[in-house]
Amino acid sequence: MIGAIAVSIAIAIVVILVSPPVLRSDLWRATATPLASIIGSGFLVSVPILRDLLGGWAIAGMAALLVVAYLIGAAVRENITHVEPLLADAHASRPTVSVERLSEFVLTFAYVVSVAFYLVLFSNFLLKPFGLDHPLPVKLVVTACLTLIGGVGLLRGFSAVERIEVYTVSIKLAVIGGLLTALVVFGANGIGDGSRFATVPGHFELASAPVLAGLLIVVQGFETSRFLGDAYSPALRVRSMRLAQVLAAGIYLSFFALMTPLLGVAPDDQSVAAIVDMLRPVAAVLPLMVILGALASQSSAAIADVLGAGGLLHGFGRQRINVSHTYPLIAFIAALVTWSTDVYSLITLASRCFALYYALQCVVATLSARRRGRSAPAFGYGCLAAVAGAIAVFGTPAEGG
Repeated sequence: MIGAIAVSIAIAIVVILVSPPVLRSDLWRATATPLASIIGSGFLVSVPILRDLLGGWAIAGMAALLVVAYLIGAAVRENITHVEPLLADAHASRPTVSVERLSEFVLTFAYVVSVAFYLVLFSNFLLKPFGLDHPLPVKLVVTACLTLIGGVGLLRGFSAVERIEVYTVSIKLAVIGGLLTALVVFGANGIGDGSRFATVPGHFELASAPVLAGLLIVVQGFETSRFLGDAYSPALRVRSMRLAQVLAAGIYLSFFALMTPLLGVAPDDQSVAAIVDMLRPVAAVLPLMVILGALASQSSAAIADVLGAGGLLHGFGRQRINVSHTYPLIAFIAALVTWSTDVYSLITLASRCFALYYALQCVVATLSARRRGRSAPAFGYGCLAAVAGAIAVFGTPAEGG
C-alpha cells in the first residue's frame, strides 16, 4: 500500500510540473537549473555517509552544510546584483576583475570534470541491473550521453538543453515527493519493530571533520544562476537561486528527518547503493524509485553543469562565441576526461575547485561590499572566504570514493 501511495504521488507531481503553465514560468525554469545541480548525486549518498560520520546527528551535519551553502549563496547573489553591472560596463576595479576571472577559470574546470563524473554515476546506475557496470560499457554510455547533449545544444541552443533539464528535474522531484510520502506514511503507521529500527546514537570524531567539510560539494550547484544572464534578469536569477536553495534545504532536511528511524538498518552494500538497502523495509517499490531518481539526478545535474560551463565559456569569449557552440566543446572535453582519466580520482580536485571558486567569489563579494561602504557584510563575506578556503585545502570529498 505504501508503494502504491508513493507511485501515485510521484505521478501527480510529474503531471503538475510538466503542465504548460509551469513549463511557461520563467521563475520555474530559472530555478530548475540550480535546483537540479544542488540535488544531484548528493541526495543519494549523503544519508549513508553522514550516518557513518555522525550517527543520529546526521541531520545536524546536513543542516550545517546547508547553512554554509546558503551564506555562500548570499555572496554569489551580491555579485549578481552589484558586481555584474560593473563588469559589463568595464567599471569594476582591477582586483575585482582579476579575482572574478580567476574564479571563472577554476569553476569551468570543476564543471567539466563534474559533468563527466555525474554521467559516470548515471551510467553505473543504468547498467548495474544488467550486470554491465564495467569501465568500457560505462564509458560508451557516457560518450553517447555527451554526444546527445552536445548535439542538442549545437542544433537547438540553450532553450532546448534547458528544456531537457526541466523534464529531468520534474522526474527527480516527483520521485523524491513519492519517496518522502512513503516515509511519512511508514513513520505515521509505526511499521516495523523497535529493535530493528533502533535509534542510532550521535557521535563525532575530529578525524571526520575533513570529510564533513568536503561534503559541501553535496549542496553545490546554486552558483549556476550566475551564468544564466543571457536568458534571465539579475533580479530573477537572485530570486530563483534563493528559491532553489530553500527548496533543496527543505527536501534534504525532510529526507534526513524521515530517514532517522532507518539509520540503524545495516545495508548489504556499503557503496552509493546503500540507500537502496536502507529503504527496502519501507516498500518493495522504493528501490526501483531510487534507481529512477538516481538516473534523473545524475542527468539533470550533468545538464545543469553543462549550462553553467556554457555560460562561462560564452563569457570568456567576451560574448562573441555563440553559446550553442560551447556545448559540443564541453561535451568533447568531458569525453576526453572520461576516456583518458579515472574520473573518481579527479573528484578530489573537482571538489576542491568548487570550494576554491566559492572562496574567490566571497573575496569578490567582500570587495563589492567595501566599495559600497557596507562594512558588516564585507566582514561576513571575508569570513566565508576563509571558511571556503579552508575547505579547499583540508576538505576530503566523500563522493565517488
